[in-house]
Amino acid sequence: MNSHNAAAHPNQKPLRTLWWLFFLLYASIGVSFTFINVYYASIGLTGTQIGLLSTIGALTSMLGATLWGYLSDRTGQARLILSIGGFLAGGLFFLTPYMRTFTALLALTIGIGVFTSSAFTLTDALTLTLLGDQRGHYGRYRLGGSLGYILTASLGGFVYQRFGLTLIFPVYLVIMILLGIIALRLPVIQIPATTRQKASLKGMVTQPAWLLFILCVFLVWTASAGFLNFLGVTIQDMGGTSSLIGLAGTIAAIMEIPFMYYSGWFLQRFGVTRILWISMAFYALRLGLYSIMPSPYWVLGISALNGPTYVFFWNSAISYAFQLSPAEYKATAQGLFVATTNLSAMVGALLSGWLYDTAGPSGMFRILTLFCLAAFVLFAFNRSPRISTV
Repeated sequence: MNSHNAAAHPNQKPLRTLWWLFFLLYASIGVSFTFINVYYASIGLTGTQIGLLSTIGALTSMLGATLWGYLSDRTGQARLILSIGGFLAGGLFFLTPYMRTFTALLALTIGIGVFTSSAFTLTDALTLTLLGDQRGHYGRYRLGGSLGYILTASLGGFVYQRFGLTLIFPVYLVIMILLGIIALRLPVIQIPATTRQKASLKGMVTQPAWLLFILCVFLVWTASAGFLNFLGVTIQDMGGTSSLIGLAGTIAAIMEIPFMYYSGWFLQRFGVTRILWISMAFYALRLGLYSIMPSPYWVLGISALNGPTYVFFWNSAISYAFQLSPAEYKATAQGLFVATTNLSAMVGALLSGWLYDTAGPSGMFRILTLFCLAAFVLFAFNRSPRISTV
């Protein structure tokens, strides 16, 4: 099946497969990411060592995302790359409890970061390609990811409390094996080669619209990563409980659901560019509210803004990147987008930690608000070809 036919006549069978891929991919995050640092602390790693593992994981994911996107575009074998990446990521993560030194854990983290990035890059790229002219329905398939994360993150704490944190690793392995098997059900996407591949890639990454887009993504995602790293700490400092932190996260995840399902309507009604711009304004509002909340319980209401912040931003950004890129570099564009978010996550974690120590929680949130406002103002000068609908 070639990409032109996929665009003209979307096949529902592979799209249903993608729903399950999203479910498993984000279920793996709920199983691992939510609890892995707790495990690291339980085996005696210091805060600095845990932070270094997170930074190295993000760095290798950034490099891997670009690599897998490019290889997918050159070979058309996104499903095979995704499948192998899932198997290897699951196998490497399963070995974590057997690593006896920090150096061994560091080496393992590098491999995990490289291979997990294939799933995040290629699942989005495949979904947009297979949807073709119906790209606005992306959110309905990505909704599987929201449900997978809510299920595993909400149940994981109870399960691990009873059976131990080492259960993280076999559960993650099973999920990634299932992801790898299901990925093989996807079709091969044939991208016709052109004689201007190098010129088109260079033209994509140097055009002003792309550079402005990437800069705005970097600013917003740096702010997003910053507040995610220290929101729980802020709640505790204000006298909130662990259950309040968990409830805030649950509300945020639940509020994704209606916005994911109806994101196609919003994108069609207001246009990709406008929704991306609006999401930046909502991010500034959300972070601004965090900076002035007088009580930790405010976080419950502010978390309800997760729909018009995260969902609007992510869904419109991947669609914007997809439409701004040439046909032969669709997956590469998604890889560059994911790489930018990984770089932002590293910068956001380091910057927010420094700001938290020097300016306090309110000062940190105010400065991160300025990042979002800067992106909002800059994107107003967007001069890309009109991307009004999906």
